[in-house]
Amino acid sequence: MAPLRISFLIRSVYDLLPSNANLVRWGKKKDPICPLCQGRQTTEHVLSSCKIALSQGRYTWRHNRVLQELAAIISTAKGETTLTNTNALIFTTEGGAKSWHGRPVRTTIQIKCLLDGCDDWDVSADLPEWDSHPV
Repeated sequence: MAPLRISFLIRSVYDLLPSNANLVRWGKKKDPICPLCQGRQTTEHVLSSCKIALSQGRYTWRHNRVLQELAAIISTAKGETTLTNTNALIFTTEGGAKSWHGRPVRTTIQIKCLLDGCDDWDVSADLPEWDSHPV
């Protein structure tokens, strides 16, 4: 796993990510308010509790990107075709201002993996662009 990903995971577990609440605590900012919902922006709030992010589909979008990447890696390892890249999404604040630009990220796939030689696995994902869904 990439060092930056490990760093993110560790810092999120120990609530050391630069949320507005932490930036206030560290003396780097004066306002702990979430720009989307006006609640207190903590790490938990950013990752799973913001009502506006939930209503805008941000958590679903993040979940689907992770699921899409996993399904594509497994399908590629099996020698199947992968999902097509989706267009970038632009999330907006409640007032309509652009607040975050999503963009597809390509990853490299290692040649040797756990699925090398496995041909009896079925890959299915509950994604809009995936033909077979889990039952």
